[in-house]
Amino acid sequence: MKITLCTKGYSKQFVNPERTNFMWHMNIVGKHDGFPLLWLHGFMGSSEDWLPLVNEHFPEYRNILVDLPGHGKSLFSGQNNYPAFLDSLRQQLNSLGIKTFIPIGYSMGGRIALHLQQHDPDHIPALVGLSTAPGLKTDQEIQQRRLSDTELMNKLDKQGFNTFLSKWYKFPLFQSISKDKELLNNLTIIRSSNNPGQLRQALDLFGTAAMFSLWEKLPEIDIPVLLISGSKDSKYCNINREMVTLLSRGDHQIIENADHAFHLEKPLETAHLIRHFLRESIEGV
Repeated sequence: MKITLCTKGYSKQFVNPERTNFMWHMNIVGKHDGFPLLWLHGFMGSSEDWLPLVNEHFPEYRNILVDLPGHGKSLFSGQNNYPAFLDSLRQQLNSLGIKTFIPIGYSMGGRIALHLQQHDPDHIPALVGLSTAPGLKTDQEIQQRRLSDTELMNKLDKQGFNTFLSKWYKFPLFQSISKDKELLNNLTIIRSSNNPGQLRQALDLFGTAAMFSLWEKLPEIDIPVLLISGSKDSKYCNINREMVTLLSRGDHQIIENADHAFHLEKPLETAHLIRHFLRESIEGV
């Protein structure tokens, strides 16, 4: 394990894959003795996605910003499976002295947060999901998604990142981002640092079609769960409304005039909702 301090005031955590098939990279931000928050990005993202939000609005927490395997500087280094991934992530947190934590995940990262709660329920007192779904419900949906994921990665291989991303951010889910030239340019630079082969492995492990559905498990989750969606993202608004009916302690909040990646579009509004939830959830923890 190697820890190096960076000029921006945060640290980077590298874990060599001596006994694991994953090489981990993490950014550690905030107070060392603050309550731990585990931030999990979405597909093609990285730990850097969270830095503006976390540095500005969560300085009193101990923020662990993870590059999920296949993204950023975290790599797959051998044969892998999903239980091994969850075990490996738990081991990295243990190596930092972190037992209890609250995961905060966006899209793919939100699904992983739900699975982490199932994997280690005794050490997760609350959970936040941004544009999050618990999986697909039918075999037909799974098969269709697998085909679309394969087609997606084939397009990336053929087009290269710049062309692929210019089309990706024109999808209805990301209309607001496509209109913000500075944000779009920054995201393109960060996303282009990914390795397409590693991303393909990530989809095979973390993709919606790859991860088993947790819809039937939602009634068993007896912790506070905050779900946030953007008002323009009707698909995930509807999914989150349905999830709240199944969660015993779920809350759904909507950020107005925002799309799927609302945490990038409206960080102040996002931070306000999360901070209010955290104040209520970790009191007495």
